[in-house]
Amino acid sequence: MKDVITARPVALDGVCNVRDLGGYPVREGVIRPGRLLRGADLSMLTLPGQRQMVQLSVNRIIDLRTDGEVAEAPDRYPESARLVRLDVLKAVMEGHSADPKEMVARLGQRDPTQILLEVYRAFITDAACLEAWRGFFNTLLESEDGAVYFHCTAGKDRTGFAAALVLLALGAKTELIVADYLLSNRYRKEENQRLLAKFMAFAPDKRPEEILTLLEVQEAWLQNALNAMDDGYGSADAFLRDALGIGAQERRRLTELLVVAG
Repeated sequence: MKDVITARPVALDGVCNVRDLGGYPVREGVIRPGRLLRGADLSMLTLPGQRQMVQLSVNRIIDLRTDGEVAEAPDRYPESARLVRLDVLKAVMEGHSADPKEMVARLGQRDPTQILLEVYRAFITDAACLEAWRGFFNTLLESEDGAVYFHCTAGKDRTGFAAALVLLALGAKTELIVADYLLSNRYRKEENQRLLAKFMAFAPDKRPEEILTLLEVQEAWLQNALNAMDDGYGSADAFLRDALGIGAQERRRLTELLVVAG
């Protein structure tokens, strides 16, 4: 599956797992380079990183994190960019943070794989999640130039699913969507090892595999959300149209904004 796409990592000082969806083949061509950037949170973005963001023409930043995550690690970004807050897991996490640190602390209570499977299904079934996804698409539809940078904490789950949604709307093949989603394991590998050592220090009773489950992504989680689309709406196209308001007209507009002939 690694040969399905050519990854376009982006240098953003202080931030990991940053990449450009530009160049991905979709129904009407390829995604325009420099229009859709995904990555981790910007709480450690340096001043050189802010200058890089200006050079990348980032004028909209979509923060998908919970209030608790934002309070603990607020984004840093250039004044030229507008921040859009969309709390995807506002209801799902029931007051908890989706930050891996807190999830590791709660590991003994639930099986981590089951937690993530439920979270991904909630992406499709929970009203607050749907409201956030609608806001995500509305922001994209309003973005006529420059780049949109969208992120959560690690840039892998909420961000990964947001990327999957826009790729679905643009008509990308499922194998490409899955391949982009799984790239987080490659681009977060070094950071995940650092976090694993840190978390094991304060949770020595946890098995490393359990902690890594929270730090990585698995195809089964994404597939659980895709299956939930089929279960609840009959297809991904119907989900986009009926749950998020992304019908034929909106998809044409997204194509006009984000796609160039390949």
